[in-house]
Amino acid sequence: MMIKGNQPTLQETVAQVLSGPDADFAAATWAEAGTGHGRRERRSIRTAPAAGAAWPHAAQVFRIRRDSGPTRGPWTHKEIAYGITSLPAALAGPRHLGIYARSHWAIENREHYVRDKTFAEDLQRVRTGNQPNAFAAIRNLVTGAFRRAGYANIAHARRLHSRDERRILALYGYA
Repeated sequence: MMIKGNQPTLQETVAQVLSGPDADFAAATWAEAGTGHGRRERRSIRTAPAAGAAWPHAAQVFRIRRDSGPTRGPWTHKEIAYGITSLPAALAGPRHLGIYARSHWAIENREHYVRDKTFAEDLQRVRTGNQPNAFAAIRNLVTGAFRRAGYANIAHARRLHSRDERRILALYGYA
């Protein structure tokens, strides 16, 4: 679970547990670097036992640091995020937790971004009765149909199919 600003005491406790020089956490750190989309990224994760965190079933706390910048030149952006997990260190070390965190972002980018940006779900004005659920179901149906047809870019598929009603009927097997 990622710790957000709405849990200031927990966030402060975890930050304290994970503060200190890198040498103190050498055995509990994992890092990776990569280049893509016109930028370079460096991600590192530092873990520690969750001894000071008053959270049910907490076994470990972790800090993820993400640095990014242009492919050449200085790092221009730094982000630090804190989290807590019930997985003990024997089952999930720093490398595993880093991979789990990256997998979470894949879901965020694949599902929530599409709902927020492509369908502008947050700007919908329907708020009462069954309308919000019905509209969400329709958006899910359309997104699922596009993904099943092999489209990776839902916005592009939506524009393409909105120009010709025969395409949308063929997508659902009616043409």
